Amino acid sequence: MWLASVVLGAASLGAAGDWKGDLAKKAVGHAVREGLQDAVKDAALDAAFDAVAPEAVDFAADRLRDRAGDVAFAAATVGDGIETAMRVADVADKLDNVRDAAKVAKKLGKLGKLKR
Repeated sequence: MWLASVVLGAASLGAAGDWKGDLAKKAVGHAVREGLQDAVKDAALDAAFDAVAPEAVDFAADRLRDRAGDVAFAAATVGDGIETAMRVADVADKLDNVRDAAKVAKKLGKLGKLKR
């Protein structure tokens, strides 16, 4: 009977001595599971981004093309506005010259009346 207790005691010591190995296996298993979960999550995100990216690029390109047309139209309109403003300034300058000439003519007319 004592032999059976020694054998059972030795087996329990052997099992107790293996707790470090069991703990290491559990830690490694846990790290592997987390690594696999992260890898699956990254692969899913990559696949989703790859599926969405071309559509997003097309959408952005269409929006930018629309904006480019608006910008070109605005630039042409601004150019026309500047050209019109320059013409108005030229007309105002000519009107100012005409007014000055009218003043001179009026003065000359007054001088001509004074001479008579």
